[in-house]
Formats: sequence, structure tokens, C-alpha cells
Amino acid sequence: MSPTIGINLPNESYDPETTRRYLSIFRENEFDAVEICLDTYPLIIDGYINEAWVEYADHMFREFPFAYSAHIGRGLDLRDIENREKHKSVLMSSIDICARLGFSPLVLHYEVKSRNSEVERLFFEAHRKAANYAQQKGVLLVIENIEVELIEPVIQLVAEVNSPNLRLAFDTGHAFLASKYFKFDFIEAFNKTLPYLAHLHLSDNTGNFEELRITDRAKYDALPMGYRIEYGRGDIHLPPYFGKIPYNELFSLLENYNGMFICEYYAERFLPFGKLIQHKVREEIQKSQAKSL
Repeated sequence: MSPTIGINLPNESYDPETTRRYLSIFRENEFDAVEICLDTYPLIIDGYINEAWVEYADHMFREFPFAYSAHIGRGLDLRDIENREKHKSVLMSSIDICARLGFSPLVLHYEVKSRNSEVERLFFEAHRKAANYAQQKGVLLVIENIEVELIEPVIQLVAEVNSPNLRLAFDTGHAFLASKYFKFDFIEAFNKTLPYLAHLHLSDNTGNFEELRITDRAKYDALPMGYRIEYGRGDIHLPPYFGKIPYNELFSLLENYNGMFICEYYAERFLPFGKLIQHKVREEIQKSQAKSL
């Protein structure tokens, strides 16, 4: 079976004509799937579904017969207890939107584990309830590791929720940077995720962890991406095989994996190479799978 190779839609695509232009390019580049960040469009306003935009998006995405996954809006924080109800409303609305648009899985972020046991209890409960609700709606939830946290807490959450509808999304770029900062073995950590793995983000980088990500997040976010790429600083979302992540070694471990391979990079910065990237990833996955038979 040919792997499902996808790409993320750039966040600048809030204009429908820009969305259609990118989707047309992705179709020409022979990608199978596209991942949509839900806050690209005003699909949710103040926690509630914007019916007009959801209806429009439904028609727009049906013009392009991709498999679609979704990424939660970047504001969701299930550890923000003070604003818990608003975050819950955004999450449930996001699940409802994915069900209506046929987007699955929906990627959530783990972020950083707190030292407050009550916060972590509520964080756990929020994911347990969301997994049950999403299962009723036919939407798989997957939770993603980030570069400022270890892999084990994400695995632990998925294992303890113990739901077939909450699985793990492994982000290669985040894990590679974390392995350099926290001094663990990248491939060994990936191996630990395999019993829980349902989604993959293939994002490359140089392995140079940017300390500002922890010490001064505002300054980190303000660094121009062109500068960061030029100097290889932090989570720079290069296409697979443009950085230093050992993808062939990783792919060799995926004999039983049947989820999407989302190439999560700055597509707008690498438009001339989309088909080459797609073909390279597909070819290397198929080579690895053939060797494991």
C-alpha cells in the first residue's frame, strides 16, 4: 500500500483564493493529504462555530479531493484553569467542525507539564472527555510532542487516558530539538512512541536548539524566520531531508504504521521543490518498508 503523504497548508491562506492556489499546487505535486490549522480562518468566534465560514469551507475543500487532517488553533491551553470554559468551548467547537468538514485526525499540543497536580488532573480529564466526545463524532484526536518537553509525559498521558480515540502525533522536528537540549536519543525516543503512534509530522531542522524559546519567548517569536533559517536556529520547519534528522532510520521502524505522513514545512518558501519533496519522502518510506518485509 502506498503511504499517505501530506503537507500543511500555510497559515497565510486565510484568503480563499490563496487557499485554492495552494491546494492546486499541492494537487500538481501529487500530495495525498493536506493538514489545515483551524485558526487560519474565522471558523470559531468567541468559542462558538461561525456557521457561515464553516459552510463556505466545506464547499471549498470539497473542490480538492484530498484526505484532510486538522491542527487545533494555537491559542488552546487546557492548563489555563482560569479560562477553562472558554478553552473547552473552543476545543469542542473544533471537534464539531472537523466532523462536519471530514477532517481527521485533529492534532492537539501537549505543551509543558506543570508542577501543579490539580492542573494536570484537569488537563487529563479534559483530554479524556474530549476523546470520548470526538469518538462519537468520528474524529480521532492525536496529541503532539513539542521541543521544550520530553516525549515520556506525552506517552504517559495517552497511556493513562487509555482511549482508542486519543493517540500520539510524533513531530520529528520538535523531538530532534528536544533530544539535543535534554540529551536523549532521538531514535530511541521515537521507538517508545510506536505502540501509541497514529500521526506523523515530518519537519526538519539542524538540531540547534534556540535557547530564546525558553528564556524569552516573545523575542524568539519576533526573530525573522528568514534569519532563523539562514543561521539554523531552532524549530525552522524545513522540508524532510533539508536538515539533519535521520529520516531513513526513522522510516525503517514504521512497518506497522498506517497513518498520514504530513510534511510540515514552510511550503511557501519551498514551492519550486514540492513534487521533489513529496517524491523523495514517498520513495524513502517505500524503500524502508520493502527492506522490512
